[in-house]
Amino acid sequence: MALSDLTDPAAVTAALDEFDQLGRESFLQKYGFRPARAYFIRRNGKHYDSKAIVGAARGIQHSELGSLRSDEFSGGEQTVRALLERLGFEVVVEEGNQAPAITSRDIELMRQSRAKARYTDFSEEERSAYQRVHAALGELGHVAIAELGGPTKYVLKVTSGFHPSSGIRGGKPKDLWFGVYRRENEDPFLGNPQIFMIVSERGIEFGFGALTHPDDFSNQEIKNRVRAIAPQVLQLLPPPDSIQAQDLSARLTETGPWYFRRKQRLEPKQSEYVPFEQWLRFVRSPDGARNAGGGITQYLQIDEVDGANLNELVRQTVYVFGSLMEAASANKEHELIAISESPSDSADPDLQVGNREFADALGTFLAQFTKARAEPFQKTEILWAAMGRVKERLERFPAVQSRKDIVVSMSVGQGNWASVPWIALMNTKVTRSTQEGVYVVFLIAKNLERIFLTLNQGTTKLVNELGQTGAQARMEAVAKAARVQISDSLGSRYSLDNLIDLGATGWLARNYEFGTIAHTDLEASNLPSDEDMNEMLEAVLSAYDQVIDAPERPAPLHNVSDTRDAEENGTSGPEPYAIEDALDDIFMDRDALERLLAIWRSKKNLILQGAPGVGKSYVAKRLAQLLLGAKDASRIATIQFHQSYSYEDFVQGYRPDGAGGFELRNGIFHRFCEKADRSPALPHVFIIDEINRGNLSKILGELMLLVEHDKRGPGWATTLTYSKEGDAPFFVPDNIYILGMMNTADRSLSLVDYALRRRFSFASLDPMFNSPKLGALLEARGVPGEIVAMIVERMNALNHTIGDDRANLGPGYRIGHSFFVPPSKFQYDDGWYRRVIETEIYPLLEEYWFDDPDKALDWQVRLLTGAP
Repeated sequence: MALSDLTDPAAVTAALDEFDQLGRESFLQKYGFRPARAYFIRRNGKHYDSKAIVGAARGIQHSELGSLRSDEFSGGEQTVRALLERLGFEVVVEEGNQAPAITSRDIELMRQSRAKARYTDFSEEERSAYQRVHAALGELGHVAIAELGGPTKYVLKVTSGFHPSSGIRGGKPKDLWFGVYRRENEDPFLGNPQIFMIVSERGIEFGFGALTHPDDFSNQEIKNRVRAIAPQVLQLLPPPDSIQAQDLSARLTETGPWYFRRKQRLEPKQSEYVPFEQWLRFVRSPDGARNAGGGITQYLQIDEVDGANLNELVRQTVYVFGSLMEAASANKEHELIAISESPSDSADPDLQVGNREFADALGTFLAQFTKARAEPFQKTEILWAAMGRVKERLERFPAVQSRKDIVVSMSVGQGNWASVPWIALMNTKVTRSTQEGVYVVFLIAKNLERIFLTLNQGTTKLVNELGQTGAQARMEAVAKAARVQISDSLGSRYSLDNLIDLGATGWLARNYEFGTIAHTDLEASNLPSDEDMNEMLEAVLSAYDQVIDAPERPAPLHNVSDTRDAEENGTSGPEPYAIEDALDDIFMDRDALERLLAIWRSKKNLILQGAPGVGKSYVAKRLAQLLLGAKDASRIATIQFHQSYSYEDFVQGYRPDGAGGFELRNGIFHRFCEKADRSPALPHVFIIDEINRGNLSKILGELMLLVEHDKRGPGWATTLTYSKEGDAPFFVPDNIYILGMMNTADRSLSLVDYALRRRFSFASLDPMFNSPKLGALLEARGVPGEIVAMIVERMNALNHTIGDDRANLGPGYRIGHSFFVPPSKFQYDDGWYRRVIETEIYPLLEEYWFDDPDKALDWQVRLLTGAP
């Protein structure tokens, strides 16, 4: 039956509503569709599989005919998309859009690194590969969780004990991985079964792990526990002749080839058991229980990795095994005391996966403190015992134990209950008191619902010596210097600013906030596992080590003018950054750079626009530093807009409070404005990447007016949407400069609202292949002069063709020079240019000329051979 039978938009709406009611997995299963690969209906920010919706909607409109099967019609641009848009629905193309990427080069670098003894011996390029793979696995794990039903039901774990900056306590991981499992299985079943992905020197292995094999653990007690629970876990799998097994077998056949293994981490693309039913019989048998493992896997070997859509592979894996994951739930009647650990190179018994000893101890303390502070201050045995358990558990973390000079202290007040209880970790070489020096501290918000793990500074002694204003100036100088030292090593979990809100009004709490150098935010109702907490502690304590071991630190101050003089003389604070520095870093001439800076200073709001590879992010960072006059990370904030970004994220809104209710919280821009207002003489820069990905009118709200350069300051203060009676009006300080970035070549992005266009100046960044600076840089990094000349000649010819193709592309699609700028530690080889063309330039050309693939292929040949 033709698609033209579907004519009623109400039928499509009904199908979308049913999708919401059933959930994606159940909806697709009901109507017999696989997950969409590219085309999605977008409604209220949510994506729906377009082909499945159309098939279901036909049956809703024509019940006598029934729904369309997947094999009765084709999806895509000319069929499903055209029909849905004709009916008034928005269809978006998501294929390959920002999918996490793991490359063959990453895996080759991992293989190469195995010859080295420790992670600290790895080259910068090798560590970067591990960091990229680790980040990609985290993103892919979140894709799996979203497909399975969300974080309330499922848990994501990534490589145990691994920190991108230091490996596993300096050691090297044998591989990197993620595992996703049902939340209730975390303790009794040691986080089994799992959807998993493992990246190693062999390539990428992914699929379903019924039970992680004992051989993949290093702790003998864990091995024993796995063998003990194996019969219970494996019996959750369906019998070979069951309907569920038959359905699963059909999905395996549909999406194969799959390999049926006795465990993970074996030689790729082999099966010990064929067919699937034989594997099921084995794992459910006494022999299978004794083996205590089993997996169904697919593989990407190193030559198959490049170009693979890992997002789609993860979604496909969930499509195949989602029902199995739903059924494999721990039996609540069994009281299993689980001592569990994810596969890792760590054998620390305190860091077994699922252990939450510190979270439990801290939760008990918070409950007891809530009761205690309702009464006048007094030392109670039960509260002090709870504090002792928190302190004792904290001292046992490997990150703490490995630092012999660290002492732990905890306070709930002296004579009066503290509005902000704290737990401090102090290096005795620097300080033994929270009243002075730098230290790590957990700051617990007044409402006891949020906890900030911070690198912080003592305030009391400074206030006594310098006064409040002088103390804050001193703390700001220390924080600036510290952030420069740790900006490249602290990790993505931490923010390098002092934008925390303790919810208390006293000067001591405000100074805790002001003195914060870096922080990560925790919800008291959802504290991390011991394993994750140790990773957080290792990161911040490593940063602490860097700060206190730095050869030069800001000298003690006696008044505010000393601070300013020291900064002006370059003896403290961040490294100065002048126009000469910027000209060394970027491929602009002085006149163009000074003009750009003058426009930004005048308008205060600037958008850098350009095609991929023109260096928007790189230029934005240097331009921000140039406007500030220093490499001062504390006065720069960077965010990225996306389709789901909202006013509540950016300005202000209600957020869950952890107790079943909601509380009003300020968004990131609101907090940044408050911070800038505390230092009115210093410019602050707010960078927005992908500014046209968000709904700008929705995100900015009242700020549509307030961001204008002549509407800044308290004279234009206004009441915000969520403001309560008595709240101070909000304004954008005059010392804030906004810098946006916009990709002109992404067809999926919306144009910037015309009302906002007049509030921003726009500057286009062009490809700089003709810049002498580019040639000099490439040759300085080892690229032969003849290769540099070839790049310039061939890329200019390509960009001329792209620019002239105004019907489909145009100047905004010209390809930038950054694709050919190698990292500072780069070893040129004869295959480098070919790899860039084949893995970076050609895929972009395929997207540009998606309707003329021969043209893309022709240009690949011309770029590689020089053929006319």
